[in-house]
Amino acid sequence: MKRNGLRALGLVTCMVALFSILGLALSDATLIGIVKTELVPEISNAAGLNLVDYYIATYTVEELTDLAANGLTPGMKLAAGRALFKINGGLLTYVTLGDGQMFADMDALKAAAVAGDQDAADAYVFANKSSYTSPTLLEDAIKTAESDALQIAFGKVLGGFYGPGSPIGQKTEAELLDLAVNGESLGLRVAAATALTTTWILGSDMTIAQVETQILTNTLWHPELALAYQGYLTYLFSL
Repeated sequence: MKRNGLRALGLVTCMVALFSILGLALSDATLIGIVKTELVPEISNAAGLNLVDYYIATYTVEELTDLAANGLTPGMKLAAGRALFKINGGLLTYVTLGDGQMFADMDALKAAAVAGDQDAADAYVFANKSSYTSPTLLEDAIKTAESDALQIAFGKVLGGFYGPGSPIGQKTEAELLDLAVNGESLGLRVAAATALTTTWILGSDMTIAQVETQILTNTLWHPELALAYQGYLTYLFSL
């Protein structure tokens, strides 16, 4: 099952303020140490997602290409892969034509998404986001999605409706925890994971050690719940 790193943004909590005052933010050197040695995917990936700009500044395209394919840890591969993605223009390269017109060939984009290209799936859903204006529409789209990649892409958007502050579809933390484990489809579990990450960023006081413990508890048995903790750990590593 593909797991994709989530990089959520949120308000600065009291703990964040304390870390800033005490100068406890993790340095690039610390993150590099984690990404070079950590084999638990969610922990390694959380560090890797914070090193994308460092990888861009440090490695050549050829070196990044090699690391993306042959890196020793999941985080190294992810950092290098996301660095290449950013260098090449990111999501917009999938949805713009060469002359700057929006959008690219939707049939070709969907075909790539159905074939399993997660970036293409994210781009396809982004390009058609005006069609998905309610949780119900996205839930229906997940049911008929033709690949895991499309389920994940729809799930990420649905997570916005499930998360805090949503005028329609918002779920409690308890509901999201249950859905992340017991949701009947990958897309629904990803939606819960996405919303949980946002919920924790806005209001949790879990420490890095506590989040890592939760990841170790869930990584093999409840991968989408572990993914939610990965998103929050990515945020904590960025402080």
